[in-house]
Amino acid sequence: MANMAAQGESEDDVLDFRKLERELAAAVEADHKYQRENDAKFRAIKQQVGSYDEFRDIVMASHLRPLEKKDNLQNMDIKQPWNVHASSQADGQNAAQTQIQQDEEKLPKNGHEFARDWKRYCKTTPDKYKFIKKIGGEKLADIFKNEISFGLLGEILTALNDSYVQEDSDFVYQVLDGLTKVGRFELSVDFLSSKESQAAKELLGKLTKDFTDDSGIEQVTSRLDALRKLYKVS
Repeated sequence: MANMAAQGESEDDVLDFRKLERELAAAVEADHKYQRENDAKFRAIKQQVGSYDEFRDIVMASHLRPLEKKDNLQNMDIKQPWNVHASSQADGQNAAQTQIQQDEEKLPKNGHEFARDWKRYCKTTPDKYKFIKKIGGEKLADIFKNEISFGLLGEILTALNDSYVQEDSDFVYQVLDGLTKVGRFELSVDFLSSKESQAAKELLGKLTKDFTDDSGIEQVTSRLDALRKLYKVS
């Protein structure tokens, strides 16, 4: 009868104790790792580490233990490079650079993302000009349709004026026109510094000259005059 019962059991009904043992061991190890890394995070915060890289290194090294007097280096099998920190730091820098390149390829979808990327990647005036050009005037107006962050309008105007080239006149005009449609535009204009207002005035002057020399269309000039009034530099 016992044999018949055993024969009647399917393979699914038979417990695989070795598999359960492996799963249990993996779960225990995962729990230990979590606790170990969590303790390392609190320890790093308490030490007030100076950078994220230092914080990360402390967490990644949480599985290591300090040498004791009984430990003998001659009997240890060391398979990792001696300068592990330098190696991991180089890998971290490469990964960070890859992430930066991926982030730069993404266009911001709103004012918060624009301000974040503007501060993170646009360290120089040419960087700012390139970033604005990649977005374009129409997209820029859509990004700031609710409102433009305090101070950004002046920074954008200054970057456009400092890096302006004649072949970009259409693009710059589209940006200036698009910015007049963003939320709280008039308030941002009121808070422009004298230097930023001067940048807007010079930029509109350059556009007027280049459009007139290129086409001589009076309609364009009247539209630029309208922009002068909107930017309060007439």
